[in-house]
Amino acid sequence: MKKLILTFAAIALTTVMTLAQQPSREQLEAAISQMPKLPNSEKVTIGHLDNGLTYYIRHNELPAGRAEFYLATNVGAIQEKYPEQDGLAHFLEHMCFNGTEHFPGKAILDYLRSIGAEFGRNINASTGFEETQYMLNNIPVQRESVVDSCLMILADYSHFVLNQPSEIDAERGVIIEERRTRRNASWRSMEAALPYYFGPDSKQASCTLIGTQEHLETFKPEALVDFYHTWYHPGNQAVIVVGDVDVARTEAKIKDIFGVIPAKENPLPKPIQTIADHKEPRVGIITDPENTNPSIELNWHSEAMPEIINATAAGQANDLIKTLIRMVLRERFTDITSKPGAPFMGGSFSISTLIYEDIDAVSADVALREDNILEGFRAFYTEIIRLKRYGITDAEFNRVKTDYLSALEAASKRAATRQNAEFINGLISNFFDKRPILEPEDREQIAQMLLTQITPALLNQTVAALASNHENLVIVYSGPEKVGINTPTAEQILKVMDEVEASEIEAPAGEDIPEAFLDPAQLKGAKVAKVASTIYDATEWTLKNGVKVIVYPTDLQKDQILFNIYKDGGLSLVSDDDIASFDDDIISLFKSNSGVSTFPGTTVSKMLTGKNLSVNPYFDQLENGINGSSTVKDFETAMQLVYLQWTSPRFDPEEWQTGIDQLKAILPNLENQPDFKFQKELSNTLYGGSARHQIITSERLGKASLDIVAKNYKKLFADAAGATLVIVGDVTPEAIKPIVEKYIGSLPKGKKALKWVDNHDGFAKGKIEKVISVDMQTPKSTVYQVYTADIDYTYTRAAAMEAISYIMDMRYTNSLREEEGGTYGASTNGNFKRRPTQTAMFLVGWDCKPALCDKLRELAIAGFKDMAQNGPTDEELNSAKLNLQKNLPESRQRNAWWRNGIELYLTYGQDRDKCYEEAINALTAERPQGSRQLSSSPRATSWKLS
Repeated sequence: MKKLILTFAAIALTTVMTLAQQPSREQLEAAISQMPKLPNSEKVTIGHLDNGLTYYIRHNELPAGRAEFYLATNVGAIQEKYPEQDGLAHFLEHMCFNGTEHFPGKAILDYLRSIGAEFGRNINASTGFEETQYMLNNIPVQRESVVDSCLMILADYSHFVLNQPSEIDAERGVIIEERRTRRNASWRSMEAALPYYFGPDSKQASCTLIGTQEHLETFKPEALVDFYHTWYHPGNQAVIVVGDVDVARTEAKIKDIFGVIPAKENPLPKPIQTIADHKEPRVGIITDPENTNPSIELNWHSEAMPEIINATAAGQANDLIKTLIRMVLRERFTDITSKPGAPFMGGSFSISTLIYEDIDAVSADVALREDNILEGFRAFYTEIIRLKRYGITDAEFNRVKTDYLSALEAASKRAATRQNAEFINGLISNFFDKRPILEPEDREQIAQMLLTQITPALLNQTVAALASNHENLVIVYSGPEKVGINTPTAEQILKVMDEVEASEIEAPAGEDIPEAFLDPAQLKGAKVAKVASTIYDATEWTLKNGVKVIVYPTDLQKDQILFNIYKDGGLSLVSDDDIASFDDDIISLFKSNSGVSTFPGTTVSKMLTGKNLSVNPYFDQLENGINGSSTVKDFETAMQLVYLQWTSPRFDPEEWQTGIDQLKAILPNLENQPDFKFQKELSNTLYGGSARHQIITSERLGKASLDIVAKNYKKLFADAAGATLVIVGDVTPEAIKPIVEKYIGSLPKGKKALKWVDNHDGFAKGKIEKVISVDMQTPKSTVYQVYTADIDYTYTRAAAMEAISYIMDMRYTNSLREEEGGTYGASTNGNFKRRPTQTAMFLVGWDCKPALCDKLRELAIAGFKDMAQNGPTDEELNSAKLNLQKNLPESRQRNAWWRNGIELYLTYGQDRDKCYEEAINALTAERPQGSRQLSSSPRATSWKLS
């Protein structure tokens, strides 16, 4: 393969140089036609049936006994006849679950649940503007008959959906409710922008994926059947199977099961999507009362490259150039927005398709402050023009090049432990877009060779040709609709662009980047004083400074190391007066903007060029610590940052203020959103108005102080007394021992470990019902019902609670969704809280039309009471039990499962893995009736938002 790569890379450079010179379409196609195609991975079996079906099969044993099944259909909403088929591509996706030739009624769901699969998580589908996918994820395939059945399901999707009028009518309400749930301000703004993107008279302008409510209520079933028979045929479809399957047998079964589907006679070709050229910019000004912040999007559209380029090294080079340019601008925008008083809140730049594969676009998006809209846009557009005039600096090029190659190197090292799901996108991309199926090491080699020839000068030649004028330019402003905001006009936006283009702009300034965070020689460290063995035969060290270190090597995920150093205390030791400063949103933004020690955040990101790691200080309710991950080669750097975050945290007023400014810019509009008001009241009521369980508000933001954060941070991380470090992953204990001794051993010892305290801030007691009335652009009701009770935790009860949640998901899907057509779906969640007090909670929530709200509320309550009083059926229990048994081995494939398991053992003295498996296997119909304690508890709470 290496000799081929050298040849391909050399040819690719010639083609890329041609691309950079903006050749005619004929010259471009001629150049690409001379390019050899990159070979697909030999580890994938690819075939074609006589009826036109394409199939891909790949054997992979992670997780063992599991497989992914996909039907990729090269058709989407844009193929609908408008208006009679408006929204029916998506409607058809739903009908695939409502009766097929071999699986009438709900038999597909019934069968898949009988083997432990879960609707939504393992059984799903998605419809796009040009593509539709059906997926069966993580299906247990220990029995060969399951493979056969899954292939039969996909074949039925392909050709044997019944589309019975009665089932269509029953599904109308479900899809109308899905539309209601999805049509938030973002969705409405997207719909409003389509005529500007594609032209007011274009078909694309009316293609909204889900259709209008009126049409969903009234369309004729024949229109849906016509769409299905016109576009769903083997020539538009691919079957994808990845997992622990016999490839030869699976291939034979595909030929047998799908071979009976006839080829389509005179199939319609997919129309090429285009946008008519326009000399003058098309500007859309879109406002919505529920938009949270203003933004402006620029799109310079053009005809896409011929699809055949994707299969060549020139396609790889073209994609690489686009990626590098995007990475440079991302760095520049981050540098700007990481400073207080930044003129805009965030920016992005990309070169990709504009929804449809036939249309390319240079896109630039900026999130703005409503008190600085035009000047923020001016600053953003200045960066676009700065890039065009001066290009990319050598230092920027070297950083993004190093980062890009580092990511590919990490992917190559992890290749042997990829999960089944990680292969899917590459296979789908080959079918839809003709992109080659490459192994990570081949992709890395191609990039290495291309980057020996791609230079800053070549990138700058490409940049100079981008967005060269206002021809074929579409500008879309989206923002809040309210009194007091100066919504810009089209003329004002265009004037700013003209002024920027005519102005003097300085070249990008250089920056000296330090090479090291610290001098290791200056740290004394602490040797391992004691060695022992602990759970799972993990190695346990006790350092001389008292830190306990648990090292558990695995080969589950190559080149991944997870770590967490933690100690008791956390937010429980932060007073009620100070707790607002530790609001999740405030702390999250501060950490994302902040550096460490003497290094600003923007400098740290550049110092970490080429490194794959994360280091994250955190504050839980009862503990605080620093967790993260790294590759093997970057583990020492990660430990250096752990040491600095513990001993030399950075409390820079400017970095703090940057986050505060960002929140101030969005909160006034956010606080007026219906969902925000609902979540605020939900949290406030559930926890009895506790100051420790409030969501972010302008009032809460006003109480936040960097001095308070610094005071409490220094208290919680004052020393390492009581600290434990857990390391799990691709490690050798003796190899990392000197690193741990050097950096973790240098943490100050301390004398007395902190202990968490109970602030008595648990769930409120008593039965509470609340109705919150707000104005909405899309009328809907949102309902949450929460049951809580003081129940001692056991693994048996925890497994029973998961089973209850799974069963109630099924029951509510049947009653609230299918029988009533009242909601797109109800979600349940049952869990236990073990500290500071042992509490159980069960929650169910859904969106629906207001007229059905009260009826669905009563049905949901009755359904949960029925579970409490009568328990599950044998069939329900078996399905839930199989689901939990299926999920456990999948969890065991992740390092995070074992890291969490070790931490739970150190806290509670129980082997989570063993106890949980025993609890699942011991589930009986009586045990899920633990819901009786919840349903009869006086602490039942219901919220309704309308």
